[in-house]
Amino acid sequence: MRKVCALCGRETDILIEGLCPDCYRKTHPLARVKRDVVGIVRCPSCGAILYRGRWVRDPRVIEKLILESIEYMGRVTNVSIETLSLRHGLNTAVVKVRGTVHELINEYEEEVQVRVRYSEELCPRCRDMINERERAVVQVRSIIPMNGQLKRLILDIVRRETIKDERSGFLKVEDVSDGLDIKLSDQGLARAIAYKIHKAVPSRVTESQSVVRGRGDKVVTKLSISVVLVPLSRGSIIIYSNKPYYVLSYSQGTFKLMELGSKEIANIRLGDIVKGSVSVPSYEARCVESQGSKALEIVIGSDRYVLNDMC
Repeated sequence: MRKVCALCGRETDILIEGLCPDCYRKTHPLARVKRDVVGIVRCPSCGAILYRGRWVRDPRVIEKLILESIEYMGRVTNVSIETLSLRHGLNTAVVKVRGTVHELINEYEEEVQVRVRYSEELCPRCRDMINERERAVVQVRSIIPMNGQLKRLILDIVRRETIKDERSGFLKVEDVSDGLDIKLSDQGLARAIAYKIHKAVPSRVTESQSVVRGRGDKVVTKLSISVVLVPLSRGSIIIYSNKPYYVLSYSQGTFKLMELGSKEIANIRLGDIVKGSVSVPSYEARCVESQGSKALEIVIGSDRYVLNDMC
């Protein structure tokens, strides 16, 4: 027995809620747009897209913003953006949706038009870079004067970490009397640099935040990171607590030292080294013959020390 569609009056073999498949599809769309306009804001300098209050450097976010504006009413098997032109002002994106709204209807394709408002503005990082606005400083200091080799190591770390991000923002390295000041607009990059320095050289790292302006959720802060280097390794000679020491090793935040006079071994925490008075004396070191074997002779001023089996 032939059935009649209540909407178009045509005879049909299949009725779904009194409608033929074509009329059912017309009255039951596969997808609909949830909002009138989708706003897309892009930074013209670095290409970052504003997504849920955050700037994201991923061009796929544009597609995500458009597809998130669509609500699916049936069983969907594929979604694709067919046309999208991003010019300033209002644009239209055509989205093709494949699926079905009822088990008695074979899969089909349906087009949805999404209105997109496109605009551009500088993201905070690029704005800070253009304005040379400082949001963080990494103060690198050392318990002993920094030599040229140590400074080059620090500068190389800064260069490598900066290269990882094409848009690192404002960055300036200042050579100050007792170390280096690394000034940045990116607090994340500041922490990354401080961590890499700490990993490369025994050091103590502390950080603090200060409010630059604003209040509540709109507070702008400045990050200050202090990196105090303890650039000692096996063979270093130091004066610590008014006694001469030979550095044997460093591991897990602790230095193993030998007191040159008594030959006693001491394990000193890095933090205690930083707090204590440490200096590097003028000395001479050479290998000599002692009791039939080679020994290390260290001369500091008028004092002479011999360390057996250390050459």
